[in-house]
Amino acid sequence: MNSLFKGRTALVTGGGRGIGAAIATRLAEEGATVAVNDIDEEAAERVAASVGGLAVPANIADQERASAVVDRVEEHLGGLDVLVNNAGIGYRGTIEDHTPRIWSRVLSVNLDAPFFLARRAAPLLTRSGGAVVNLCSVAMIGISGQVAYDVSKGGLATLTRSLAAELGPQGVRANAVCPGFIDTPMIADAEALTRAGEKHVRTQPIRRFGTPQEVAAAVIWLASAEASYVTGQCLFVDGGWVRS
Repeated sequence: MNSLFKGRTALVTGGGRGIGAAIATRLAEEGATVAVNDIDEEAAERVAASVGGLAVPANIADQERASAVVDRVEEHLGGLDVLVNNAGIGYRGTIEDHTPRIWSRVLSVNLDAPFFLARRAAPLLTRSGGAVVNLCSVAMIGISGQVAYDVSKGGLATLTRSLAAELGPQGVRANAVCPGFIDTPMIADAEALTRAGEKHVRTQPIRRFGTPQEVAAAVIWLASAEASYVTGQCLFVDGGWVRS
């Protein structure tokens, strides 16, 4: 075991599989006590058990439930040092396909929930000199056929910079990791995303899908003291797809 996060506590949302599970695993390997949130209770409990942490299953798109997740982390773990807002959902379709219900659902999970969680966690993070890492996406630059997702991730990037500006004087850093096409269940479960990914990786400098572990490595660095002078940044982990 390494010790980047020895004696520290972390909350990872959407930690039941894919990138979230990889982040939870790395945090635990680096000495953190990890709370694993996921809407899938069984998945949250499975990953929490594997890392010796705490399962906090909930639908965090609801403000009260999001706050309750942080309440439970504080109650059981004594505080919070690292908040990783990883949970997210996507939707592919034309603008006409984006009904008000779909629009609201995507933004509630991808943007509202990170705000609610950061708002509730801010006093704990301030007390510990903690860090927030938000999982954005290369989609923040705007990609055809997924307007709600793109907007939610662009908003999350702005939220990251706003948190950095507001909480920095209290010793809290906020950064974002923006993955490209990563080999996760979200990609594998969506044929259209798989085709889009295969198209893009043929033209990017590193011509393959990324792995959840490669994204987790970036999150670990940004959350750790090794990035103590880094805040308000969006780090692209995308094989070089976005280069300007």
